Amino acid sequence: MDRFTKVRRTFVAQQNSVLSLPPTTPPLSSPFPIQLTSGGTIDPLAFIVVEMKHNAGVVLLNAVINWSATFMPPATSAALNVPGFADATFEIARNGFVINTVTQTAVQKGTPLQTGFLFTETVPTFDIASLLHLDTTPLHSDFREFVYTLRATNISIVPPQVTGGGATASAEVGAVTFVAQVIESC
Repeated sequence: MDRFTKVRRTFVAQQNSVLSLPPTTPPLSSPFPIQLTSGGTIDPLAFIVVEMKHNAGVVLLNAVINWSATFMPPATSAALNVPGFADATFEIARNGFVINTVTQTAVQKGTPLQTGFLFTETVPTFDIASLLHLDTTPLHSDFREFVYTLRATNISIVPPQVTGGGATASAEVGAVTFVAQVIESC
């Protein structure tokens, strides 16, 4: 049985990006640069290669994904019947095998459902997905190199339903932070 005591050494790998501020006047839209498509997969959003040394240990993984869904009205005035939404599953995979997953839904906000309400403004909805995983596989593996991948999959984008015309929706990923910390056993 392995026992974890004082951490002697840690290796940290990180990928991060800085984004511009979102617009504050209409038309409002998401400033996020990575476009998600319905039914698609973005692989990778980020990845980390961890090389294990002579002492096998565990790897603590932390991922934070900023993402948004934007709901646009039709060109002509129309009343909103059902708000739109976007679903996305974010996964951490080790050497191609999924080890952690979270699914989130971004629902159109700020639009009351009432008879006669005209859907005329673009509505961005921002969300943050977070994954935390302690990978103990390196303790019992002969592999000395592990590739951890962060990806978005099972994407579903549903535009708002309106009385006339066609409303649209999009989803985007912004800043992504993916950190791996090696904790060696004694």
